[in-house]
Amino acid sequence: MDVVPYLSAVILISTIATIMLALISYAAFKLRDKRKPKQDVDAPIFFHRFELDGSPRADVSALNGMDAEASLDAEGAHAEP
Repeated sequence: MDVVPYLSAVILISTIATIMLALISYAAFKLRDKRKPKQDVDAPIFFHRFELDGSPRADVSALNGMDAEASLDAEGAHAEP
């Protein structure tokens, strides 16, 4: 019994399936990109920032042009600018 034709068929089918999944994924990406609302804001559109205990996160100060590590004092609390 020769297994080479079976193995080549498995490789061919898996290659075709991979290409088809890639095309479907690309089409889904393009459809999602079309539905995205057009905004000039740099804030995330689909996700919302999570804050613990109501205090702003350290990376927010980095977005404002400050060094995130320099904005924390010795206890880890936010220092006043």
